[in-house]
Amino acid sequence: MSVKLRKKNLAGGKKSLYLDTFINGQRHYDFLKLYLLKGNDAKTKAANNEKLILAETIRANRESEIQFADHDIIPSFKRNADFVEYFQKLGESKGRSALIWKSVLNHLNEFSGGTVQFKNINELWLERFQKYLLKRITPNTASGHFGKVRLALKLAVRDRIISRNPCDKVDNIKLEDTERQFLTFEEIKQLSVTIPEKETSQQVAKMFLFSCFTGLSFQNLQSLKYEQIENENVKFFRTKTSTWQYVPLSKTALALIGNTVNCPPGAKVFKTPKDRQCRYILEKWGKQAKIKKHLHWHIGRHSFATL
Repeated sequence: MSVKLRKKNLAGGKKSLYLDTFINGQRHYDFLKLYLLKGNDAKTKAANNEKLILAETIRANRESEIQFADHDIIPSFKRNADFVEYFQKLGESKGRSALIWKSVLNHLNEFSGGTVQFKNINELWLERFQKYLLKRITPNTASGHFGKVRLALKLAVRDRIISRNPCDKVDNIKLEDTERQFLTFEEIKQLSVTIPEKETSQQVAKMFLFSCFTGLSFQNLQSLKYEQIENENVKFFRTKTSTWQYVPLSKTALALIGNTVNCPPGAKVFKTPKDRQCRYILEKWGKQAKIKKHLHWHIGRHSFATL
């Protein structure tokens, strides 16, 4: 463990003071917003000396905090860390479920304004986040999303960033008993003849219909690239088994994506907007097609099983 005071050269001869903390194999940089000015006159030297004394005091306090951590006292610099950034890093390591974590991250960014310190996450903050989710997504999806936040905070306790999980005193979002819905062939046909004219909406509509004829999830569809289309199949790599999974494509599914021969392999098949906008487009399209059922991505997958 070490906490060192360092200087970073800036334009104009100024130097920024920061702490270089190395603990448990991890390095943290904390810029103190203290700057040494260029100059050798007495006034400048005195001002710089005062800032160095202050920076050294901060360094010593930080070192003491880390030493106190051995006695279950969490250093303040950890509690001041950004939960959103921590959540993002966790999501990037989740492999198959990374897209779900990314969806939760989008909501966290929107709700928090892009950043929230661990020390500011309490029961009230979490209950407000639950209400935010319930206004935008279904209760069952909101429950799953909040579960990811609960898990992230549990891992933060393990990583000794916080001393306890504030979710422990917050009730889970209740799941709803839902009857599995699906679209009939006639309803899918009605949607097919009322595809929106706007390009963005067309992409969402085609992606939904592609789901109806393949059973692919929203996450798989959003990340689907042309290089995954091989002849009359679409392939996905399963991380758990380290094998490729092949899904046969019907003529209808192939027609929805068109000729892929000259398409860039790394390009996405469906160029759709963010999740929230996609849901809005689906809902509007369903009303225009006079479909009484609520259109969502799961109903597309369920419909595939009945065709």
